[in-house]
Amino acid sequence: MKSVHKIILGLFVMLLPISACEDDFLERAPIAEGSVEGFFETEEDVLRAVNGIYDVFQGSIWGGAFYWYQQNFDIMTDNGVGCCPWEAQYLTIGRGEHNSTTGGIINFKWDFGYEGIFRANSVLENIDNVDINENTKTKLIAEVRFLRGLIYQEMTNVFGDLPLIDRVLTRDEGFDVERTPKAQILDFIYADLDFAEANLDMTPFNGDIGRPTMQAAIAVKTRLKLYNNDYQGAAAEARKIMDMAAANPDMIGLMDNYDDVFDPTIENNKEVLFDIQYTGGTQDEGNFMQVALAPGPEGTPGNGWGSITPTDQLANSFYMTDGLPIDESPLYDPDNPYVNRDPRMFGNLFVPGVSTWRGEVYTETLSGFSPFFAVRKWVDPNATIGEDGCSCNETNFILFRYADILLMYAEAINETSGPTSEVYNAVNQIRARVGMPDFPAGLSQDEMREEIKHERHVEFPWEGTRYFDLIRWGDAADVIPTVTLFGEPIDSRVFTAPKHNLWPIPQKDIDLNPKLTQNPGYGGA
Repeated sequence: MKSVHKIILGLFVMLLPISACEDDFLERAPIAEGSVEGFFETEEDVLRAVNGIYDVFQGSIWGGAFYWYQQNFDIMTDNGVGCCPWEAQYLTIGRGEHNSTTGGIINFKWDFGYEGIFRANSVLENIDNVDINENTKTKLIAEVRFLRGLIYQEMTNVFGDLPLIDRVLTRDEGFDVERTPKAQILDFIYADLDFAEANLDMTPFNGDIGRPTMQAAIAVKTRLKLYNNDYQGAAAEARKIMDMAAANPDMIGLMDNYDDVFDPTIENNKEVLFDIQYTGGTQDEGNFMQVALAPGPEGTPGNGWGSITPTDQLANSFYMTDGLPIDESPLYDPDNPYVNRDPRMFGNLFVPGVSTWRGEVYTETLSGFSPFFAVRKWVDPNATIGEDGCSCNETNFILFRYADILLMYAEAINETSGPTSEVYNAVNQIRARVGMPDFPAGLSQDEMREEIKHERHVEFPWEGTRYFDLIRWGDAADVIPTVTLFGEPIDSRVFTAPKHNLWPIPQKDIDLNPKLTQNPGYGGA
């Protein structure tokens, strides 16, 4: 059951910036502009306003959201090929053809991000005027600052410098903001997350699953520090969660089975540090990954679209059970290529002749747009697929989980100290969970770095991390253009560094406010 629902008073919705997908959105509501003081009168009003922040994360299949089709970040990498140009311009970005007017996910991250920041700032500015128990008030402030920090960390990952909005602006102020250097954005995020860590508990506020915890705040800091090459800081943050897991193994840690992490019947399990909550059965309260990712055949009512095709690069990245690549292992049989493979292959892919879908052995005839493999992760084999693109599946999308903490810790320690016993222990926990052998002793720092890169590749498909990993490692320009299906190039991928390390600032916002400078390579100032 989900406890954080999209419950917002109608008045509150009317007073917030209008949804970013409306054509005249920015003509009527510049960045973080509005007035909601009259809404905040009771504790219930505050709770509904806090819940309203989560609404920008979820969205609908057609209307967009801050985390809209987050798994589609992988179709801008060597993991997958997308079917459809209408899916928020991910394909355009993958081809390196995006610019300041592309829209799609670029606009979603900007518009819904600032809508969420506005909602957070509205709560923070008005909560002191409401009669609330001080402990409850502190917990709510910590929750809101976590959410604001979460939004800003995602936005600075893709845009770099940002307008730093820490209060509700007047309309004129909203048209007059400038971008703040990323270093200052990071300091602001860390201040928000430090406050959240200090004032949240290890269990969600009021026991409401879906609200953040102190370990969620630490997880966001860990990733942000790693992404910005603060290896000592990332290791220190990750160590906090690892120590918490050691002291509370039933609350935080790896699940025994990889597939169980993503099983909707046991979601919010101990490996999940923070996720996007969905409620099944109701249009727009559930997610739309099921209908988008599940096998087809395409066009058959009640089946999925199979809108992402996994690539050769991803399929071949799953090693043999002896820990060797398929082109080095004596276990590999080209006539039976899926025998003795890393079990994560079958947790991430529907594999022809091996996997089952709706009681049948999966074959390419069931695969929808995809001519061979299909995406397995996030797909519930027992769920009904709604027709007409129903956003009604209950599976949560996991943003942060404990396995990532272990691998981020291993990477950070390896970068600062080389392949110590701590590095081996962290990565070998991940491998042991799926029955893969430990890494061989005596690896150099460079060798361990490559092993950690590979481990991230096979652990996190369709979780939206591969794109950022390739960019921060400096590998994107070499890896992204290599995509093939059955040995043949399937689309033209282009990644030009450093230009494509960041996305362009939406031109519609620059047109309204010339003080917003553009990122290098996309034209403008």
